[in-house]
Amino acid sequence: MESKRSETSEGKPAAARAANVPAAHYTKRGLIGVFFWLLLGDFCLHLMDMGVVPTLVPLQFEALGASKTTYNFVNGTLVNILYVVLVPIVSTWSDRTRTRIGRRRPFLLVTAPMIAVTLVLLGFSSHIGRLLHSLAPGFFGADSVTYVTLGVTITLFVLFKLLDLFPQSIYYYLWPDVIPPEWLGTFGALFRVFYAGGSLAFNWFLIGYAKTHPEYIYSLSAGLYLIAFVLLCWRVKEPDYPPPPPQPAASENATATERVTAQVKGYFRDCFSSAFYWKYFLAMALFQCAYQPFIANLIFLGKQIYGDTEEGLKKYGGVIGTKDLLWIGIYTALVPVMAKLHPLKAGVIGYALMIAAALAGTFLVRDELSFRIITIVTFAAVGLYLVGTAALPARMLPREKFGQFSSAGAIVFRLSVAIVSTPAGLFFTHFGTQHVFTWLLMFTSLGGVCIVLLYLDWKRRGGDEGFVPPMP
Repeated sequence: MESKRSETSEGKPAAARAANVPAAHYTKRGLIGVFFWLLLGDFCLHLMDMGVVPTLVPLQFEALGASKTTYNFVNGTLVNILYVVLVPIVSTWSDRTRTRIGRRRPFLLVTAPMIAVTLVLLGFSSHIGRLLHSLAPGFFGADSVTYVTLGVTITLFVLFKLLDLFPQSIYYYLWPDVIPPEWLGTFGALFRVFYAGGSLAFNWFLIGYAKTHPEYIYSLSAGLYLIAFVLLCWRVKEPDYPPPPPQPAASENATATERVTAQVKGYFRDCFSSAFYWKYFLAMALFQCAYQPFIANLIFLGKQIYGDTEEGLKKYGGVIGTKDLLWIGIYTALVPVMAKLHPLKAGVIGYALMIAAALAGTFLVRDELSFRIITIVTFAAVGLYLVGTAALPARMLPREKFGQFSSAGAIVFRLSVAIVSTPAGLFFTHFGTQHVFTWLLMFTSLGGVCIVLLYLDWKRRGGDEGFVPPMP
């Protein structure tokens, strides 16, 4: 039986009434069911996106002779530019979609098998590269098998990331649609528990096979993801939404170009005309600018510390696995806390702790012991920030246009990461990956300033009791 919800306009918070989105009411059993299916999807999604792909892909690039600059350009700059263009389109499309199974699930259901197939092919990219080269030697000319394989790997990786933008955006848009507002903080904390669980499963049980059997790891992850998201789309029921708001006005005789232009202007006017949202977008984006290059290049520092061997990878995996176990402990302990603590307050605390940990890492990491201790402390601070802010978008953005405003945030952080990723590769190539903590320190310091300014503005707008997301 599907996990069902009922809708009523009575007893809604002010923000929900203003957004004209039905409030969710469940029996205890129904609420547990919704949590279970969403969290199962969370575990399998982040086993794939936080364990398998970010660990195996850089190793594949390195094995094929690609530089760190090449990897950071593809993973950071190229992918994020594509996301800047596509995420707003997909998100606004989802907000305005009305089907028998809702406005979010159709996108997750259609893309699930495509993601699984692409992930399996990515695991077999070296086999595909050799096969293509042997079948068409005249076409590839003097290009070696290595170059052909690198081209196949890059193509499949970019295709995977394009498909992955659907669950990495729309899965989160389900939250305010199917979870009661008063339970968002609790769910956000549990989300982080299962998020870390997916990464922990990879780092404890699979990373040791990353260099020898990547195709089997990719195939396992693809199968789990497909099963979890098909079940999620089957078992979680979305509400009956009201009609979407009208499109920005255009004259009856307007051309298609003029109508699209009016919609684009309306999008940017809604999302970027408020200084409040700029503070929110920048605070979230600067964390990503700090963390994504840090985590993408930390494995290279780990190999430098522990050695580029299977045993060295296992030691590095042990450190990351300890991080994941620590995160699960932190997230579990904070489940009751986040039911009462506003996520913006938690975000301010998280930023302060990340800055302190990055400062220590910049000056103190020298050997295996210092790497292990400071890396774990740094991830503890990151974990506190992540669990604290998991429900922040659902508390700060208007629910009626939640996908649209979320995509605007994605534009800012994706474009920001795209801009800094190639310089990050050059930075690490020139100065060495021992400076990953320096990079983290620079950008968390900037983000800390933004989140404090956001907090002060939020307090002026009513804070815990009276805040309503501003609309233009």
